[in-house]
Amino acid sequence: MTIHEVQEIDDSINESKHSRQSSAIAAKRNIPQVDLELKNVTYAPYTSSVKEGSGKTERKRRIILSNVSTKISPSTLNAWIGPSGSGKTSLISVAAGLTNPNDILEESTTFVNGEEGSIPKRLVGVVWQDDLLLSNLTIEETIYFSARLKSPLTITNDEIQQVVEEVLEDLGLLHIRNSLIGNYSRRGISGGERKRVSVASELVIRPSLLFLDEPTSGLDATSAQALIQTLKDLARMGHSIAVVIHQPRTTIYNQFDNLLLLSKGRMVYDGPACKARSYLEACPSVKPLPPETGIADWIMDTISADEIMPDCQLPKHWEKIATTTAETTTKLEAEKRQQQCSSSPRIRLSLADLKMIPKFETPVWIQFKMLLIRTLKQQRGDRLTVVTAILTLAYVFFTSILWWRIPDDTNRIFERNSVIFFMLIAQSNQVVVSSVQTFSLERALLYRERAKKMYRVSPFFVAKTIADMTNNVLLPCVYAIIVYWTTNLRPTAGAFFRFLLSFYMTISTAQSMGLFLSVAIPNTQIALILAPAITLFFMILGGFYIPFANIHDGIRWLTWLSFANYGYTSQIVNEFIDRDIPCFEDGDVAINFGSGSGDECPLPGNEVLASLGIDGLSTDYWFNISMLVVLQVFFRFAAYFLLRKLK
Repeated sequence: MTIHEVQEIDDSINESKHSRQSSAIAAKRNIPQVDLELKNVTYAPYTSSVKEGSGKTERKRRIILSNVSTKISPSTLNAWIGPSGSGKTSLISVAAGLTNPNDILEESTTFVNGEEGSIPKRLVGVVWQDDLLLSNLTIEETIYFSARLKSPLTITNDEIQQVVEEVLEDLGLLHIRNSLIGNYSRRGISGGERKRVSVASELVIRPSLLFLDEPTSGLDATSAQALIQTLKDLARMGHSIAVVIHQPRTTIYNQFDNLLLLSKGRMVYDGPACKARSYLEACPSVKPLPPETGIADWIMDTISADEIMPDCQLPKHWEKIATTTAETTTKLEAEKRQQQCSSSPRIRLSLADLKMIPKFETPVWIQFKMLLIRTLKQQRGDRLTVVTAILTLAYVFFTSILWWRIPDDTNRIFERNSVIFFMLIAQSNQVVVSSVQTFSLERALLYRERAKKMYRVSPFFVAKTIADMTNNVLLPCVYAIIVYWTTNLRPTAGAFFRFLLSFYMTISTAQSMGLFLSVAIPNTQIALILAPAITLFFMILGGFYIPFANIHDGIRWLTWLSFANYGYTSQIVNEFIDRDIPCFEDGDVAINFGSGSGDECPLPGNEVLASLGIDGLSTDYWFNISMLVVLQVFFRFAAYFLLRKLK
């Protein structure tokens, strides 16, 4: 038995293994067929450059795709092949509607089921070459969350789990289903396995139109063959699939129905994959396919050799016969689709009907629930949480030791003020820095999932901020509860709960400001540099370092924007207002507050407030709490709206 015969038997076994029809999800979703046609697409985004001699910046278009036309039809598996820099990935972005419309020239046209317009993003699945996966989730959890967020409530959790099982088996992931994804600091699955997980996350919902950018990169030959066979099975069900692939082996190449060849953003061929060889060999500058050479390798070598020539011949050769080839291809495709779709229960809807399909499959509350669970699972074993807990215990120990049981007398007023302010500044600065990284770490994943219409921004924002409270609110409040009693602050139940409310509101407002900075400053490194400086500035305006009355008139208005001002003031008011401070044991008031009553003993707490410049509305505890609410709402909504606008 020859090697080729063994290979044919192997391929037959693989095809039999993966040829079963999809689960109940495919039938219940009733996914409409999509026929996508791109005509004369020229993609030329603007780039900035410095004009020579003038030093001025000018904007120029960089042509990445030039006059590209192709069609992706239901029940077909299409391959896009070309050397690096040929525009394959950019074509995915254009076809999926993920580019800036201003970067596409006017002569470019897109047809969906024969009608001019763009395809609803909800019907499109894209698997990019770079994998954006949450490191602390298992493979099964990653695929399940993707399936649940993309599926309507009519599909039960059991049916979701069923299709997850099928996809895990199809892509050879069953034996590692409980393995963590991992990252650079935590060992996880291999690069090839990550790629299969990314593909599986899209396959679970059986999208009408599926694009894959180098899906076989990092896979061994058998896994790559199994993956392409799975895509072929999906295509037979009526899905439209296009794959960007780099030099596939011959058995994979033979699975493709149509082939698009690109060279430096220009078309070299677009038609049946089985006819590409005869077409290329008809070009005078092309050497015939050598014996014992894979056809995909020969195609890539042929295009690469043509690109280094002074005058590329292949794009010109295509332009000469494109019209005839296109007519022949269209006729062949029409006949093939008629045969394949005759047994398909799905119907091809008009573009108007397609746009009536809801953008989001799941209601908001399901989106919130899934995103909250996913975020909490991502935090398990997170070193940040462990380090934060240890740091909190350290703060409790040292704060308690340094300010242990402060005597409640006139000689220790400054120490009471200092511990109150230290608690705020230590925890607030930590919270701001931590919150700044909240969205920075998952910004790219958010953009990608938003583009796929997996969920709205609001449930993501709320779920992320709630999950983030473990590090940024809960632990600081535990710290405050302990330190309040170890430092002997005002020992009444009412004062304690008012203190705790004030501390919580201050820390929560600091978290809100950190979230705002996380969104407003996309560069994480810059944000981490600026956040402590901004926090410190607001702390200086808080009233401890410089009494409010002594702050320069030109910047005193900025104290109205400082969360530290309202946090510190509310706690000082809570500690001293409407009470008498007992005398120092020697009978003298150690500090003269400059109010004309320096010799008064016991000292009225209101005199302490007056000496700090706290007067008028500022002496109202609930006014300060209300201002913290206003600032918190402002920062939260500002962060939310910025997150919605960023692309």
